[in-house]
Amino acid sequence: MSESSSRENCDLPLQLAAPDELDGLTPAELARQAAYLQSLLLDADCGVWEWHPRSGRQRAQGALWSVFADDTQAALSGLCTGTELCMVHSDDRAKLLALRQRISSQGGSFDTTFRAFDSSGQLYWLRIWGRSISVDGEDGERVIIGSCADYTEALSGRFLSKLPGERPLQTLAGVSDGLWEWDLRADEVVLDKGCWAMIGFEQCPVDTVARTALAHWKSRMLPEDFPRAEQAFRDHVGEQLPLDVEFRLWHRDGGIVWVRCRGQAQRNSDGKPVRVLGVLQDITGNREALLRAERELKQLRQGNANRADLLFSLSHELRTPLNAILGYSQMVELDQSLNPDQRQRLGEIRRAGQHLLHLVGDVLELARIDSQRLAPSMEPMQPAALVADCKRLLEPLAETRRVSLIFEPLGWESAYICADPVRFKQVVLNLAGNAVKYNRENGRVVINFAPQAEGWLRLSILDTGKGIPEEKRAEVFEPFNRLGAEKGQIEGTGVGLAIAKRLTEAMGGRIDFDSHEDQGSVFWIEFPLIDAPMELMQLSAQPSAAIKLPPCRLLQIENRPSAIERLKSMLRGSSQVQHLVATDAVEAIFTARTQSLDIIVFDCAVPGMSAADVARILREDPLTEKIRFVIVGKCSEAEPDAALPEEFELAQLCRVLERCAPDPA
Repeated sequence: MSESSSRENCDLPLQLAAPDELDGLTPAELARQAAYLQSLLLDADCGVWEWHPRSGRQRAQGALWSVFADDTQAALSGLCTGTELCMVHSDDRAKLLALRQRISSQGGSFDTTFRAFDSSGQLYWLRIWGRSISVDGEDGERVIIGSCADYTEALSGRFLSKLPGERPLQTLAGVSDGLWEWDLRADEVVLDKGCWAMIGFEQCPVDTVARTALAHWKSRMLPEDFPRAEQAFRDHVGEQLPLDVEFRLWHRDGGIVWVRCRGQAQRNSDGKPVRVLGVLQDITGNREALLRAERELKQLRQGNANRADLLFSLSHELRTPLNAILGYSQMVELDQSLNPDQRQRLGEIRRAGQHLLHLVGDVLELARIDSQRLAPSMEPMQPAALVADCKRLLEPLAETRRVSLIFEPLGWESAYICADPVRFKQVVLNLAGNAVKYNRENGRVVINFAPQAEGWLRLSILDTGKGIPEEKRAEVFEPFNRLGAEKGQIEGTGVGLAIAKRLTEAMGGRIDFDSHEDQGSVFWIEFPLIDAPMELMQLSAQPSAAIKLPPCRLLQIENRPSAIERLKSMLRGSSQVQHLVATDAVEAIFTARTQSLDIIVFDCAVPGMSAADVARILREDPLTEKIRFVIVGKCSEAEPDAALPEEFELAQLCRVLERCAPDPA
């Protein structure tokens, strides 16, 4: 730089006049000074303000005020001079009011920072500073003149770094989740731009501050979801339950948005909740995916039900011709004129037909379970007695396979569980039969009982066979999967374990296994232990008491000959009981109207009409309304006078007849 240019720069006048220089300035120079100072103060992030506390006159200038309201006077009232300071964060209002009171009465300078919200709920950090002066002497009216600047960038990061509870919210704001704050003391709620964006607005859609916009937000919530959301907030604040609730909102375009609202209450030193900070997440996509999955699951279940119905029908249709084939092949085998070769071929036909009949039977059983046509008839029973029966049935097969079959009750002979005796026996035969069939020569099968935690009784079936490889464990209970045994010489259908699992679970039990390759397997089932039936305990107290049935006229509605013969045998020797039979409900109703009956015993398994319908028809007819109605089996819809289990005993029948039979004249 040359010496002349340096001297010229040094001769330039200073732009800011000192206080002692003001008296020497011309009016034009004073105006330039004021304009220059104003331009320095009124940049994009600053504003100046003036307030006369006594008269209420005020003025605000600068771009900063337009961030909070279109009217600068309204912005100044909401931030500094108003009675409510509605734009100021509730935690900072008391501080501002105290500061205002001090400078209005005592004067002096001030400089403080506080938090405020714009109309969309955005949080700002503001700094105000200035001085209170008296214009008419020491006791005259005071005028407060000051500046206001946006210090959000400088202060918000430092403030949040000191609040661990808010750091996650700051992070979530970066992934388009909405942030909200509920001040419990002032009952004010602030929603940020992310919350409004979820329902299609760039900012708060009403021309007011964010707290009063809560009513607009509530109006967009579906009415049926509002009570649940409101209760969740109350439970969180009052009962300290986790705040995690989902509800629906109307979007600006008319659609529905699913949101998930979570939050955490902040408490003061006394443990009293003061505010709740939370996050709002748009989960519409997740909900739609869940609904699609539910629809697909429903379709799959319907498809499974249709396939089960088809298998059920086909199995019924296949059994008739198969039985005919087997019957005629056995008849032909009786022909003495057959040569040995022909007789061998007929034997192969019969064995193949029997295998196919077993397969059809297993498929039918699976179809019954899958289509829910098979409902276990649960009753108290002693599993040890049934397991002993299964052992006797399997002993011939064990002798053929040269396998030792051992049953060890281990003191649990008198234990009771609740299960279907027929289905329980079927499960044990499937499991123990496999243990015998797939065992090695001179192997062992050991069946025993052992108690488990929480009052369950485990029946274990141990074998010394080849065991099951670990990689095939997941395939064990799959239907028609024989785990490679189909290549061997042992016949089977591969559905026994699948049936055992489904039957066990249908009866409320548990089934599983442990196995090691080349070391054998242990399959087990578990059922909860129960107390002995009350009627058994009562009968055991007087074992020699004779059972005498009361005189009555009894109509049995039953279509199974075996059940009819069983009741006849129970009543044999009790001539005082007149036993009538109807094979269907229509015949029974006709008989009840034409005969003088005392009791009707209806088996719930009889098709054509439900027990509830039969009972209703009888009670609505004056001719039959006094007949007592007894059901056999389980029927939740009917309201009978008494009930009997499917396999009832004479003592149980006696108690029911004593209760329902008419009093002797």
